[in-house]
Amino acid sequence: MAAAAGIIVFIFSPSHALSGKPVKDIRVKGAVRADKNTVRYYIHSKVGKPFDPAETAEDIRRIYALGFFDEVSIDLKEESDGDVLTFIFKEKPFVREIIITGAKEVEEKVVALKIKTQKGTFFRQDLIPWDQARIKQQYRNKGFYFSDVRSIVKKLGDNQVDVEYIIDEGQKVLVGSILFRGANAFSQRTLLGQVETETATWYSSMSDSGAYKKDALKTDLLRLESFYHDHGYIKVKVFDPEVEVDKERRKIYIAIPVAEGDEYKVGKIEISGDEVYTDQELSEKIKLKEGDVFNRSQFRQDIFDITDMYSQKGYAFANVIPAVEVHDETKTVDVRISTNKGKKVYIGRINISGNDNTRDRVIRRQFRLAEGELFDSEKLRRSRQRINNLALFESVDIEQRSRKEEDLLDIETKVVERNTGQLSFSLGYSSIENLIIQGQVKWMNLLGMGQEFSVTVDSSSRRSDFTLSFTEPSIMDREVSGGMDVYNTSFTYDAYEARNTGGSLRVGKAFGEYLWGRLGYKLEQSKVTILNSETAGAYLVAQEGTSLTGIVSPSLTYDTRNDPYSPSAGQRLYGIFDLGGAGGDQKFYRMTGEYTYYKGLLFDFVGMTHAKVGFAEGYGDKDLPITQKYFMGGPMSLRGFTIRDIGPKDENGEAIGGEALLQLNLELQYPFTRYFRGYLFYDRGNVYGKGDTQGNTTSQLYDIENMRHSWGVGLHFFSPMGPITLAYGFKLDKKPGESPNEFHFTIGGAF
Repeated sequence: MAAAAGIIVFIFSPSHALSGKPVKDIRVKGAVRADKNTVRYYIHSKVGKPFDPAETAEDIRRIYALGFFDEVSIDLKEESDGDVLTFIFKEKPFVREIIITGAKEVEEKVVALKIKTQKGTFFRQDLIPWDQARIKQQYRNKGFYFSDVRSIVKKLGDNQVDVEYIIDEGQKVLVGSILFRGANAFSQRTLLGQVETETATWYSSMSDSGAYKKDALKTDLLRLESFYHDHGYIKVKVFDPEVEVDKERRKIYIAIPVAEGDEYKVGKIEISGDEVYTDQELSEKIKLKEGDVFNRSQFRQDIFDITDMYSQKGYAFANVIPAVEVHDETKTVDVRISTNKGKKVYIGRINISGNDNTRDRVIRRQFRLAEGELFDSEKLRRSRQRINNLALFESVDIEQRSRKEEDLLDIETKVVERNTGQLSFSLGYSSIENLIIQGQVKWMNLLGMGQEFSVTVDSSSRRSDFTLSFTEPSIMDREVSGGMDVYNTSFTYDAYEARNTGGSLRVGKAFGEYLWGRLGYKLEQSKVTILNSETAGAYLVAQEGTSLTGIVSPSLTYDTRNDPYSPSAGQRLYGIFDLGGAGGDQKFYRMTGEYTYYKGLLFDFVGMTHAKVGFAEGYGDKDLPITQKYFMGGPMSLRGFTIRDIGPKDENGEAIGGEALLQLNLELQYPFTRYFRGYLFYDRGNVYGKGDTQGNTTSQLYDIENMRHSWGVGLHFFSPMGPITLAYGFKLDKKPGESPNEFHFTIGGAF
């Protein structure tokens, strides 16, 4: 039988009947461009077995599904020593070229990426309508609602074709207005804020805003309904939109009919506890209170929170059953919640995959759950956060796989490793340091054991730094860390150069889930060199020379931030006490505290607040050396200023640092990706000290009224070499002789 493309065709030799003889050979004919090995892979008929029509039909169906052939047939010939089975193919044409004409508003390469027909593949006629629809959708998303697409298939020799898509873009059609008909409880402006579809503005011609998108409008109806449900209008009806097209003006006018109904409030709330939680404990978890406007989203969240309470006690399959009873006469909704906790569930296996370089134990020691332990959803969430905070992985996914018959849950942990071994080189620019060059060799996961080793060189017109650092985050797989540093740093101020050379040892220990204590000892040689005796005042001249200091530095860190790269929630408190005098010839103490708070806001924005306070002083008849004083100004303190602008100055106007510091930083951040954020900032701060001989730059101790401030914009980028920060700050209290703004570039952590 012979038929249209794709129909199985059997060709038997004359007077052939199924002989029962084994198939002695299987041959393939007509596969020119299609790989013969691929085709043979899908043939399950075997040499040595009798011919089986049903199995051969399945072979043909599998081969035809590859999309390589227009027709597949078989030829079965009987020979004296067995049958010869030949698969005969008629290949589809091969696409030599994809031609796109008429595309102006959408780039040709963008159009080509959206279609399934591709150069160098077998041509399929059934994909052409799909491709045309995809191209039209691209244009409709940009407002070209009346665009059209047709195609031409040009047959060439050697069984090849060129496929041309001819696009008639038409003119852009924008949304002229959106009217919510029947809406009285909320203003038109409020409802417009709930939908994605927006009316055209003056900049719509340069962007996709204001374009009519049919699919987006359908989703908008659900958004509106959800908005009303969250404000007590539980019987609202949002009807299909009425769309009016004005071809002459190229505008679409949308009217969305709404039947709001009445506002309902929360009536009685009844919840039954059990031996796990009492009625009171469960009731405290419900944020929806009697008399409140009924909020469906909050109700769902309350149910989730109660379910999560049970999962923290091992009841991973607890079922919290909500029920509502609507009273139309009183416009109230009674809420009843019952629970079925089910059985306790324990942790089965913890499986880890994707860690090709990282050893299992580096990940396992971050888990707050152990195999055989009672399941706890909060501990599982914390485990994921701790693995993520290692900064070794692009992504961390944790899945729960139930073994209900055994009351066990297996934990499947899948990680995607980052490239943690880096040789990096970077260039930057600062108005103070001019060209900044940094080179770094860094391993964040040395030998796959989570250890960090780095060699960093920084150089600019004012800076020359060399640092070698090693950190073991978990000694003997315990929550004890250790490390060492060797460094040689120098910075050239206007009148002098400060150089510090030394080494340090440090050890840390966890004192809780979020609290770490650390103790460090640093032996440091400091050298101050006067560069210009004419501009250096008496104080700076007295500081010239070399000193050796041993510094003991205990510190505490409390950190609950939810992400080390781009936090959107949590806080970080840090306090350190530096005591100089444990060796060497300098004696001083310095106390510094910092607090940073992150909070997620609307539309994925994040608010950040950072505050810092410090105080330092010499003791034992020793003054605080200039190398241990506080300075302010730059990307990590007061943006828009330089160190020469802030704090005490000598008689020649040179910055000499201070004994006290106050600093406040506010940021409104937007995370474009996990590793890239833009931000708007406001900074306020000052350095205070008794060494101010000019008498008009600062006070001796903290003075909230005596603070400098600025605002600006910037970017945070977490690169392979570490965090990079760009900021442009503008002074809000510019003084004579100061520049109005400053550009800052730095490689290092943000606040």
